[in-house]
Amino acid sequence: MSNVFHFSDLHFVTSILHNFVTFLQIEYLKDVHGFEDSDMDVLLDDGEHTNPTKQNIAKAYRQIVKKAQPGDVVYLHYSGHGVSVPDQNGDEADGKDETLVPVDYQTKGIIRDDDLVKILVKPMQAGVFVTSLMDCCHSGTILDLPYKFKADGNDTGMRESDDYNFGRIDDCEDDDEGSDCVIS
Repeated sequence: MSNVFHFSDLHFVTSILHNFVTFLQIEYLKDVHGFEDSDMDVLLDDGEHTNPTKQNIAKAYRQIVKKAQPGDVVYLHYSGHGVSVPDQNGDEADGKDETLVPVDYQTKGIIRDDDLVKILVKPMQAGVFVTSLMDCCHSGTILDLPYKFKADGNDTGMRESDDYNFGRIDDCEDDDEGSDCVIS
């Protein structure tokens, strides 16, 4: 039968659609918001762009933090896999860390929410307006921010978490290797 659709075909089609959507986002940011190609770092597993490995993702986030100045607008978009894993240091109320899954996760590991706090959230200067879109599973609290929003029809906006431990950000040190953050 010639109309059979195989999983490998679906993966190929999904990859093409993903890259097309990325292209549309880039054009939108340039055409509507005035971003330049030089303002963007694009990581894609398409063989043309920087590969989204654990090290490259961490490096890109660190570069954004270094470049961003008060008054700047930063747009971050991660589209990929995400998982939740057991919390390593007891800082999660639900006992789980949310993670990004880079292309080399089998050899280099995942990027935990604790890692994102130390390489992206903690060092970002005050006054930088950041929009982060995390298009992956288990991304609801992946930046470990002190705000909550539940899309259940009852919440109308972000609200501060009553139980957020601001000390966890201050205690987190970046070792520049993207390894797990140990928070006391």
